[in-house]
Amino acid sequence: MFHFLRKRRLAARGLSCGKSRLATQERPLIQELEEGILLRTAIVLVAAAILTLFCLAGDPAEPFKHLLYALLVLALAVIQPVISGDSGLKKNSRLALFLGVILLQVGIGEFLQSRALAGHLDESLVPLLLPYALAPLTLSVLMGPQAALSGCLVGALWWAVLHVARDPILLLLAITGGLVSVLATLRVRRRSRLLRAGFYSGLSVMIFAILSGVIGPILWDQLSSTDIQQIVLYSLTALGVGIITAVLVSGSLPLLEQCFGITTEISWLEMADLNHPLLRRLSLEAPGTYHHSLAMANLAEACAERVGANATLCRVSAYFHDIGKLSKPEYFTENAPTGHNPHDELTPTMSVLVILSHVKDGVDLALRNKLNRRLIDAIQQHHGTTLVEYFYRRACRQEQDARDGGSLMNIRPEDIPKVSEENYRYPGPKPQSVEAVILGLADAAESASRSLERPTVQRIDDLVHDILQDRIADGQYDEAPVTLCQLHAIADTLVSSLSSMLHSRIAYRRPDVEKREGKD
Repeated sequence: MFHFLRKRRLAARGLSCGKSRLATQERPLIQELEEGILLRTAIVLVAAAILTLFCLAGDPAEPFKHLLYALLVLALAVIQPVISGDSGLKKNSRLALFLGVILLQVGIGEFLQSRALAGHLDESLVPLLLPYALAPLTLSVLMGPQAALSGCLVGALWWAVLHVARDPILLLLAITGGLVSVLATLRVRRRSRLLRAGFYSGLSVMIFAILSGVIGPILWDQLSSTDIQQIVLYSLTALGVGIITAVLVSGSLPLLEQCFGITTEISWLEMADLNHPLLRRLSLEAPGTYHHSLAMANLAEACAERVGANATLCRVSAYFHDIGKLSKPEYFTENAPTGHNPHDELTPTMSVLVILSHVKDGVDLALRNKLNRRLIDAIQQHHGTTLVEYFYRRACRQEQDARDGGSLMNIRPEDIPKVSEENYRYPGPKPQSVEAVILGLADAAESASRSLERPTVQRIDDLVHDILQDRIADGQYDEAPVTLCQLHAIADTLVSSLSSMLHSRIAYRRPDVEKREGKD
């Protein structure tokens, strides 16, 4: 309230525009909850309590013995991320999602089993009604194939431990259905791929059930005595459960993404729509920046695919990384009218304020338009804390000229303000991910390559590697999980892509010009 009233008073005196720029805020409480040992312990205890209910509600001969087995599997599921180095499952929210989806799948199996024991369902149909692809499909799309593989094995072991008839065939059936769904979703870019994965999972369960005798058995030498109708019904059931599971997973993904703060490959592709209001504004108000972003998106995507980073995230981030230039598009070279440089009328201090402000303005626009958090991080980090060298050198020259002239006019050197390098650096932070590193290098390389008079492969190679070496020496990648091999692979990809983009063309002569020269 006091801040609002103060702004109103300043605006009334002409000292403020009355507007405020949005900025990202640190969320220490959420970070503490994500890494807190107490919450992690609570999640594990809740999972143990649910497993206890499953054991006691079922009808095993020795419930406490089987509960011990189930708790051992739970311990393996919790310890596995620490051993394998899976950083995703080290977050409490991800662990809750991991265990919750698997327990949901096992709970459906326990419910079906209880209905069969009560006589409301044919017990031979229960193994075919269990959605083996539920946990693997969900975890594969949301958390990656490694977590999905772990979820498949943990779910199959719990199903084998808690099931009344402990047949190893049922364990293999669960592993088969889950593994096929994981293999079919190694990279999901369309929702139709989920339906295909569900179909493949159901088909594999159906084939394995027929071969193992769960469906049938089929007496090939006595086909007349084989119940073909039942076999067809059971086979269609196994296939249909796989497809229905995929449909349910596809429908629940937006809700799970929102609840757990996860963005899938499918969502990134949806955000890559160039009809987004901000991108349409960029194409109309800052066309130079817009075309720079499109070219940069192709470069960043190629680099990401080369080093195994998230290529779709890099493409979408490239589209939005310079939206802050919408506030003053004419002050950036790519949008400035030919022959006119508005910075000629400004001091280096004012010019650098305009240049640096496009990062904060971009964050402000991203927050107002509710863009994804990782896009906001890309906007903040793609320049890191690099130096705006052109205006810094210009300010240094002006300072030196002032000192040279001041000696003639008897001005004391301490009265001449000293140029501080920190005032000419971007606010940062430095890149925190491989994708942010790729974005920054692609941005600098694409912009600088346009200034080359004759963009030969050697000149482009020298330019890109000079940019890379300068940023390494400046410590821009000290906080990013990137190796020197990856950096050089990114640079090589940029060189080859830029060489293809900037290659020279043959100057074809117009036919009318040739005729006119022939007459002459």
